[in-house]
Amino acid sequence: MFLNKEKIAHCFRQAKTSYDDQATVQRQVGSRLLTLAGQFPAISYERVLEIGCCTGLLTRMLCQQHRVETLFLNDLVPDFAASVMARLPEERTPHIRPLFGDIETLPLPDNLSLVLSSATFQWLADLPGFFHRLAQVLRENGFLVFSIFGPGTLREFTELTGIGLDYRSPEAIAGLLENDFVVEQMATDQAKLFLPTARDVLHHLRDTGVGGVREHRWTRSALRGFEQEYRSRFGTPAGVPVTYASTCCIARKKGN
Repeated sequence: MFLNKEKIAHCFRQAKTSYDDQATVQRQVGSRLLTLAGQFPAISYERVLEIGCCTGLLTRMLCQQHRVETLFLNDLVPDFAASVMARLPEERTPHIRPLFGDIETLPLPDNLSLVLSSATFQWLADLPGFFHRLAQVLRENGFLVFSIFGPGTLREFTELTGIGLDYRSPEAIAGLLENDFVVEQMATDQAKLFLPTARDVLHHLRDTGVGGVREHRWTRSALRGFEQEYRSRFGTPAGVPVTYASTCCIARKKGN
């Protein structure tokens, strides 16, 4: 599907001050990804590219857990740079190389030991082509460690509005990787947030920056109908759910 990168960047920029409080699932997925990566002692943290660093939740965890020598930091939104730098642990701050902008069009650093990304790759327009590009800049037996949201993510909202990303299944992702990578491990998980009302769901989507899929203007009657239908179809005693489905993947570049 066509993705408007300017719209995506605008939505994440608008969520800059609210993201950390609202991105509970994203934080959990990032933590789980690093835990999974910790099971592979062959991963080197010498030259690391992090794609989609956002406000630096994953960046901080990475630097707390590992001695990173050089860290290339990327995000579509350059405004996040100051936020990320401010939360890096002083005792373990790597040599930072900023690389902000659209990662699909930027020149990539070479001889990377690790490419790391959490909850970002679903926003890329050409994921198959990008995986191949990453293989070209990773050193032999370098690792690609990432999480990606998959089918079922925000399903309640999508069922009612028809708005959603074209999420790939774990099997499809494995198929995209097989030419250039060996998939060492792949793990899927589902999480649900429960919010008081459907209006809170819309606020949650706004405050985590994920509203950049498509422009949608709410009339008063459409909003009222959305709230009633969401509560009627999905409501529980705990509130109304927001579903996230994620896949964590550890992939090693194939040798020559």
